[in-house]
Parts: sequence; structure tokens; C-alpha cells
Amino acid sequence: MKNKEKPNLNNSQVYQTKQLVEILKKSPFESMGNLINYISPNRENKISERTFHRIKATLRDDYGIVVKYSRANEGFYLDEEKSINIESFLSHMEILATGEQISHNLNGNNNSLSFIEFENRSAIEVIPNFKSVLDAIQQNFPISFIHNSFYYYKEIKEQEYTLNPYYLKQYQNRWYVVGETEKGYRTFGLDRIKNIETGTKKFKSKINEAKEKFSHVVGLNTMDHKLQTIKLSFHISQKLYVESLPLHNSQKQINLDNHKSFDISLNIHPNFEFSQQILKYGSMVKVLEPKWLAEEIKEELRKGFEGYL
Repeated sequence: MKNKEKPNLNNSQVYQTKQLVEILKKSPFESMGNLINYISPNRENKISERTFHRIKATLRDDYGIVVKYSRANEGFYLDEEKSINIESFLSHMEILATGEQISHNLNGNNNSLSFIEFENRSAIEVIPNFKSVLDAIQQNFPISFIHNSFYYYKEIKEQEYTLNPYYLKQYQNRWYVVGETEKGYRTFGLDRIKNIETGTKKFKSKINEAKEKFSHVVGLNTMDHKLQTIKLSFHISQKLYVESLPLHNSQKQINLDNHKSFDISLNIHPNFEFSQQILKYGSMVKVLEPKWLAEEIKEELRKGFEGYL
């Protein structure tokens, strides 16, 4: 009996998988007809029902995203309980779509890269470490490496670690591996580790526990403060920006009757990275609650002001 081949999609259909997931996130229980209309290039080039099912199969088999049909609601929906991280999938597809556009333009114009400026080189520099660490994660093998810490500004502090790596996390255009050492959960920047060696004794993955532990933080540090509700008030001019780039996935708008500011609440462990996010808005944001965080931010602003005197 021949092995069943995975469905192969062309570049246009790769983008359509992203469209399908985005539509179902915003509007579950759409009919097949509506979904086909939404993700088809145009009215003259509608995709077939067969292609629609190929896209569904690829989402399930290649990406772990499960699309099901609900007879009760007469439409399709995302089965989030049985799907792997949907937000990670959408980010991945955004990278693929952008790369395809750049590649397409390069084929017709050797000058295309002169019109594009990338943020920095960090993503390129970590590629060798990225593959080594990802391979270890997928096989449940521990890794040993030398880590250079940024916290020692007078000299580079090198230390050896052994880690059970659970997953990779991107933050501010840098990649980090999240895992567990003998002293507990840690994160390590891939651009600051070297001499990686992969062990042979498998460990039991705790990826769900690890993701839950880091799900209530902005950035990488879970140890600074207990989980609590933070309330911020932004200048109304920042509303669209903060809505389109939420500080955290728990972000919710509050004080809806107030049209002079844009107020939000977050349920997080406040940490250094979160304070840095607040400080970057300067006078455009004010901490409403808790009081201790408002005082802490005020003190940081005061120190910054005194540095100019």
C-alpha cells in the first residue's frame, strides 16, 4: 500500500491558508461558499471545493490547525483545543508571505533589496543555533552550552548550563529558548549561547506547563511580581497604535464612556520588560493601578529628568 502524499500548495494557496485562519478567528461558523469567496483571488478565479479541502488538510497535517464543520451552526470553525498555537501559525505565514513577495520582486528587479530595510542582523546570526535547539526540542533531548550574560557590563560573564528545552520564543526581534535547568525555568537568548552539545537521554516535555508559566508576562521574566491587574490610561492619540499592537494578549479596554483617553487593563506579572514598555510612551501613558507601580514609574521618570539637569 502506497503512503498517502501530503497535499502540496502553491504560493497563492499558502497565503490562502493564512486568510482562512484569520477569517475563522474573526467570524466562526461561515459556510463553505462564503469562505471560498473570501479566500479566492477574485470572482473569475474561484477556488474549487476540492482545493478548499486540500487547504484544510494541509492546515491539519502540516501545521496542526484543525478546522471543523458544525452541523448545529451550519458552518466551519477553528477547533482551538485541538490546534497548535494559532498565533504562532499566523506569524509564520506572515513571514512566508512577505518572503514570497520579496522573492517575486527580486526575480524581476535585481535592485529590489535597495527599497527594503530590515530591522537588524540578529535574526540572521542565530540561524545555526536555532536549528540545533529546535532539533533538540523536537526530539526531547537536553542541551548543554556556554551562555554569555548581558547583566555583567564590565566584562562578559560566561557560564555553562544544561537545559531541557521546551519551546522557542521570539521577543523584540530576538529568539530565546525556554526550558528547565536543575534550578527551575529559564530563558536564554540564542544569540548569546555557543558550543551547543545535544544529549542522548530523553526528557518528558513540559511544554504546556512552560507556556502557561510564561503566558502572563510581557517579555521573559516571570519572577518579579505576583499575578495582578494593571490599569493604564493612554492619550487618545495612541488608541489605534495600542489596539493594533497590544502590550499583552490579556489587554482589554476599560472606561468605555471616557472619550478623552484610551484606558486598558492587563492581567500579568509586572516585570522589568513591562516597565520598559510603559516608559517608552513617556507622557502619553499613566499608570492608574496598582499604586506601587505608578510610584515606581514616576520615580524612573524623575531619575531620567534629573539626568538632564
